[in-house]
Amino acid sequence: MLFILALSMCLVSSSAEARKWRWRHFYGAYGYGYMLPHGDDSWRDRFPEVETGRAMTGGGGFGAVIDRLIRGCIQEAAGLQKLPFDEIRRIVAPDDAQRGALEALRASATAAAERVSAQCPHDEPAPPRARLEAAEQAIDTATATFAAVDPPLRAFYAALDDEQKARLLRDLTLSGSQAREGEPAAERWERRSRRRDVSDAGHDGEANTWANICEHFTAALRGWPIREIERRVGLSPPQRAALYELVSSSLKVADTLAGACPIDTALTPPARMALMRARLLAVRQATAAISPALTQFYEALDQGQKVYFAGMR
Repeated sequence: MLFILALSMCLVSSSAEARKWRWRHFYGAYGYGYMLPHGDDSWRDRFPEVETGRAMTGGGGFGAVIDRLIRGCIQEAAGLQKLPFDEIRRIVAPDDAQRGALEALRASATAAAERVSAQCPHDEPAPPRARLEAAEQAIDTATATFAAVDPPLRAFYAALDDEQKARLLRDLTLSGSQAREGEPAAERWERRSRRRDVSDAGHDGEANTWANICEHFTAALRGWPIREIERRVGLSPPQRAALYELVSSSLKVADTLAGACPIDTALTPPARMALMRARLLAVRQATAAISPALTQFYEALDQGQKVYFAGMR
C-alpha cells in the first residue's frame, strides 16, 4: 500500500512537471512579467529597454505620442494661417522680383492652410487602430502640404541676397539680446514680442508637438507598460503571447526608426522644412510597420479588455 501510494505521488509530480515543461516550451519562460515565445530568446536581453523606454516617455506612452501626432496636424494648419508675411516684407525690403516670389509663397501657404484645415483629423478616436490611422492621415496631410509649399519657399529664399538672408535669420530666430544697438527699451520689447509671435506662428506645431517626434515615438515603441497591461487588462495565455509579439515588433520598429530618422539640425527655412518632412516620413513608415502587431493584439481582446487598453496612454 505504501509503495503504491509513493508511486502515485511520483506519477502526479511527474505529470505536473511535464505539463509545466510543455507550458514553458510552448509559450516560453516568464521574463519581466510576460512570456517569451519559444525560439525567439534573442529578445530576452532587451527586456530592460522596455522599462527604460517607458521612463523616457515621461509617463506618456504609445497612445500619448499618437495623440501628439494628430494634434500636430491642426497646429500646422494654424501656423500656416499665421505666417508673418508683412513682417518678412519689412525685414528683407524686397525688390520687385523678390516681392513677386514672396506673394507666390503667400498664395501657396494660404491654399495649403485651407487644405490642411479640411483634411487634418479633428477627433482622436478611442480604438488604438483608429487613432493610429488618424495619426497616419495627419502625417500624410502635413507632408503633402510641405511638398506643395516647398518650391515657392525655396524660390523666395533663393531670390534673397546674403544680407537679406542674414537679416531674416537674425530677426526671426535669434533672441532679443541681439536687438539693435541704441534702440529704446520700448522698441526693443516690441521687436522681441514680434519675434516671439513670428516664431510661434511659424513653428508652434513643430516646436510644441512635433519637436523630437522621432525620439518620442522610438521611446514609446520601446516603452510598452507590460506589467500594467497585464494587471489592468487581465490577459489569457494566447493574449499574453499576442502582447509579446507586439512588444517584440515594437522593439524592431524602434531600431529601424532610430536609424532612419535624421538627426541633423537646420537653420534656413527650406532646410527646416525638408528636415521635418524627412522625420515625419520616417515616423510614418514606423506606424505602418507596427500596425499589424497592434491590430492583432487588440483584436485578441474581448470588448471589456479593449475598453481598458484603449484608455491607456
